[in-house]
Amino acid sequence: MIYLEMSRDEQHGGGTWGFTNCIWAPTEKRGERGSWPFWEKVLQVREGDVILHLRGKTPNAHFVGYSTASGNGFRTTKRPPDPGEWGYASAFYRADLAGFTPFYEPVNLDLIFHERGPELESYFDVNKNQRTGKANLFFVRQAGRLQCLNGAYLSDVDEELLRILFGESTGLKASASDYVIVSVKTGSQIANIRARLGQSRFSHEIKEQYGNQCCFPTCEISDPRFLIGSHIARWSDNEVLRGHMGNGLCLCLFHDKAFELGLFTLDEHLAVFVNPRERESESLVVQNLLKMEGRRINTTQMLPLPDALLEHWIRVDVDPIASNSRNNSGASWSSDPTNAKAAANLHSGVSLDHRITK
Repeated sequence: MIYLEMSRDEQHGGGTWGFTNCIWAPTEKRGERGSWPFWEKVLQVREGDVILHLRGKTPNAHFVGYSTASGNGFRTTKRPPDPGEWGYASAFYRADLAGFTPFYEPVNLDLIFHERGPELESYFDVNKNQRTGKANLFFVRQAGRLQCLNGAYLSDVDEELLRILFGESTGLKASASDYVIVSVKTGSQIANIRARLGQSRFSHEIKEQYGNQCCFPTCEISDPRFLIGSHIARWSDNEVLRGHMGNGLCLCLFHDKAFELGLFTLDEHLAVFVNPRERESESLVVQNLLKMEGRRINTTQMLPLPDALLEHWIRVDVDPIASNSRNNSGASWSSDPTNAKAAANLHSGVSLDHRITK
């Protein structure tokens, strides 16, 4: 998920509660029962979510960068060193942040409102007319113009709103001139945010596809907090397979790390295949993997793609088919010139015709 933190207070809490360290809000309004949806939204933040930062007052309000949530949102009775006008609160919502990345050039909000006004108004109207699932937006239309919604501290941002605000990865220029509103460099940073949003969605869908259960044989981990829906062929290595549900596995943190490091892969029968270079290791990790060698993973209707598995074999430098065939004829799958050429073509997006055993 992507959220937008809007704060006119540059300090906003001070100390470890200050800007880039966390987002926070009071749990109740002054002198009233109940909270405010833009404050309660801090509780919805999950580890890995992206937080965009909008700082300052118009006409000098700017999008200045983004951070990543390092943990889930929570409620606490601990207090910020400088709570400001929210010092009345007895408790606060908080989500810790990490990895603040400043934009190469901050993006002025007023210029965005002026240049993208019609699209933003259309987006606002569509959201307003939805019966359910309305997003909490940081802007409103009042007196015939767009302006920030007072008190909209933490709001929702989806891919469409991200596109409207910042344009494509090539940046954004004013339509009536060549004035650059969003530079190409900043546009590339926004593209990275989009990619992370896609990865987050993919991970969620993979975990759901596997019923929130680690697919490694006999592994009983089913707590979503300890599961990863990860790519078989890395997101950055293969654009063709990127986001394809057949390019994912649901693994617990332990087995995901072992798979990522190449301690094991899956053979053509979707059975665990321990890296031959690791088999003599005294590591308890490797010894536990060896106990399951030859056991098929728990699968769903969408089987792992052969091309994705081949990509993993190439990356970690193993050849399960060759190892298995040595027990028979001694022929190696990778030694076949046709297959070697096919493996090379994989990086150009040419699909291979190796069939996974069902």
